[in-house]
Amino acid sequence: MRHGDAVNSWPDPQRPLSAFGREQVAAVALADRLECGAIEQVVSSPYLRAAQTTEIFTQTVGLHHRIDWLDDLTPQGDLRAIEGFLQRTNVETVLMVTHLPLVGLLIDYLTGETGTRMGTANLASLSMDFPAQGTASLNWIHHAN
Repeated sequence: MRHGDAVNSWPDPQRPLSAFGREQVAAVALADRLECGAIEQVVSSPYLRAAQTTEIFTQTVGLHHRIDWLDDLTPQGDLRAIEGFLQRTNVETVLMVTHLPLVGLLIDYLTGETGTRMGTANLASLSMDFPAQGTASLNWIHHAN
């Protein structure tokens, strides 16, 4: 998932969600709450707007998991480090909240495709037997209104 719309007047790591961004995240969470009930682990960028997105999304969906923070989910994160994280996790369904350009690059890296577009508060579903470059299938991308 990409974070919701954020305020532009802050240093990047401390930019909060705008009121519209909060509404976007809640709307996507409500629309996808049934599909998201199977989430076993929640991982987020430590940047404020991603953390706020994660909190709103998990509360709206009704997930009560501990949130794990992963520095590689920041805008210029390391795709191979995220791949390694996914390979080491012991769960099948993970929610990751991140940023542009990383979220599109990560989807492209895992699927072997190019040009994935993720707007604010967009949620994508990928399936893979083993998390590695080029092994995933993109199931869908749900766009915020």
